[in-house]
Amino acid sequence: MSSEKIVTLFDTLEHAKAAERNLLKAGFNEDDMSIIESQHIKDYEANNKDVSIWKRLFGNDVDDEYAAIYSDAVRTNGAVLSMKVKDEDEQATALAILNRHQVVDVSQRQLQQTPPAGDTALAPTEKRDTLTSGDKKVDTTSGVAKTDRPWLTGNETKDEILRLAKEELEIGKRLVKEGTTRIRRYVTEENVSRTINLREQHAEILRQAVNKPVTDKDVDWSDKEIVIDEMAEKPVVSKSVHITEEVAVKKANTDREEKVTDTVRQQHVDIERNDTKEKKNDLPKP
Repeated sequence: MSSEKIVTLFDTLEHAKAAERNLLKAGFNEDDMSIIESQHIKDYEANNKDVSIWKRLFGNDVDDEYAAIYSDAVRTNGAVLSMKVKDEDEQATALAILNRHQVVDVSQRQLQQTPPAGDTALAPTEKRDTLTSGDKKVDTTSGVAKTDRPWLTGNETKDEILRLAKEELEIGKRLVKEGTTRIRRYVTEENVSRTINLREQHAEILRQAVNKPVTDKDVDWSDKEIVIDEMAEKPVVSKSVHITEEVAVKKANTDREEKVTDTVRQQHVDIERNDTKEKKNDLPKP
């Protein structure tokens, strides 16, 4: 089964572990997650000089500038959280949880470290001034308003988290017996008639009157007998067997589509805010 890898960078190890705790609470497998911290880099670089740890973990196509950002952050108490997800649904769920934590925007950090041509980068020790207004902070150097949103810590109690459920329709298959095909061989009898020509031989007596003078020597006065066999053909019946048909039995599989319709449930949340502050009555004008 194919899987996708999600890599996130955190400026502190505590933030990475907090994200890991919430991923575990959401049902993700601990074996599919790993956290890389400074000690891991030190141990790896002590034994491997040819390939960086990021190319070894994420492949040779990892950007060198991204790898440098990973290394700099991890060496200063940061951490990299990597996890495997099976499909797009798991990926969306995992990203939704990770985005509630203080994940480092690597692309934005790369732009900050590489200023556009003609601009002067801020000195490492120079700090940007911020103005506080309500729950927003305005970056005076860029003019972009940023919102202070509450980050998850991974230590939230059940009373602080409202879990929403959604049913998904899962269709399986089972094999059922719908009928039986039985083939039986049996014997029947029928009367069959055939016509045949038969020949017979019989003795036929032909007598003819003769008046022919002969001498005594020409006459045989001894007894004599002539025997003629009379023949007749009789029908002789025999039977021969011929194979007239072969019947083979086997199973054939056919596919068909069937539309299954059912109802699934999903929980939603409505947020209602009530202002409990007492409004001051307007004083009458003097």
